[in-house]
Amino acid sequence: MGAGKGEDSVNALAMQKMDNIDFTLEYVFEKLGTLPSFPKVVQEALNRLDDPNTAITDLAEILKYDPGVTANILKVTNSAAFGLSRQVTNLETALSLLGQHQIREVLMTSASLPYLSVPIRGYGMDSNELWTHSIGTAIISEKVAEACGYEAKDILFTGALLHDIGKVVMNMFIGPRLDELINMSRQEKRPFFELEWELLGGDHAVIGSKVLENWDFPPEIVRMVRSHHDPDIYVQDRLTSMLALSNIAATQLGVGTGADAFRYNVSDALLKSLSLDRPAYECLLAEALKALDASKGLVSLYEK
Repeated sequence: MGAGKGEDSVNALAMQKMDNIDFTLEYVFEKLGTLPSFPKVVQEALNRLDDPNTAITDLAEILKYDPGVTANILKVTNSAAFGLSRQVTNLETALSLLGQHQIREVLMTSASLPYLSVPIRGYGMDSNELWTHSIGTAIISEKVAEACGYEAKDILFTGALLHDIGKVVMNMFIGPRLDELINMSRQEKRPFFELEWELLGGDHAVIGSKVLENWDFPPEIVRMVRSHHDPDIYVQDRLTSMLALSNIAATQLGVGTGADAFRYNVSDALLKSLSLDRPAYECLLAEALKALDASKGLVSLYEK
């Protein structure tokens, strides 16, 4: 038997087994307990950053046990963006140079990359495409926060980075069945989240929020991830509205969107909820493009 025929047989058997499964939101929720937890070292460091009494030495003592995070902190500190005259090799020195906002971004980005850099078959996304969309949405969210005069950028950045974590879960547990999404989306020209509700009784946003809740993320991050595709809810919550706008802007700019690209539009109600108009949104898109271009060097450091 040839390799192609063997693979087809395996896929056919897998699909036959999956036909006997009741694919509902409850089925996916039951599987969430098998997910690896969010890195405890990163969670502890993020919690310490919320404490104004935490010293850089305390933070370094926690993070030194995670070689991946430590390497990324040093990479960012020694990057061309900082323009240092000498190379930094000490974690404590690097942390003191970065500052709290950038430390949070490095921690979240380092911890999220392993989850987000996998191919997502059911959404037509190749390896790193979800990562590209997620980090792009996070970068855009900082411009959205500036346009809206919102100061807590860290919270929005984290929610934007993890807003599609539910897609990873869907792909893990019911990936082959999600092929239906691609076919239906192409035929009916409708966004995936609408079809997810029809197929499962819930969408990736609901599933993602449950994952973040299990990982002990703050309630405001869980809430905005849960509702970023629900206009009836997000227009009533400023933080969720900003995430929704960041995500739509990323899809409109074609940032790592897979088969679901260019199927989202910004409503007048969404802009109004953020006290923005169409010209302001056009300016925001232009600024977002500049920010995405300027961040290419830093983003690439995490991918090496």
